[in-house]
Amino acid sequence: SSLLQAVLRHQPPTRRSLTCWLSSSTKMQPLSLIILATIGVAQGGYAPKESPKLPDGFCPKETGTATATTGECMCDWQHKDGCVGSGCQYQYGLSFYHYSCKDCKCVAKP
Repeated sequence: SSLLQAVLRHQPPTRRSLTCWLSSSTKMQPLSLIILATIGVAQGGYAPKESPKLPDGFCPKETGTATATTGECMCDWQHKDGCVGSGCQYQYGLSFYHYSCKDCKCVAKP
């Protein structure tokens, strides 16, 4: 169908292809809505193509690893106390901070 071809080409489907596809089968309507929602969400999560210029001394290798594109330091000690500073974050079991935080640093694992 034209909708599937548009998805495979990574182009937004036209209104006509969406209307035809959605009305062709009532069994496919819930699935089609899930697919369309997933396409929009999945394309919104790309990392930047260029990495930011990181300051000297950012994310020492002894305590963390700098990400390639987002300018964050992922602390080796994945604990809520693995990072100290005003901009530290602990999410999904990961302790990290952004390069814009001047007083943040990773703590060595005890």
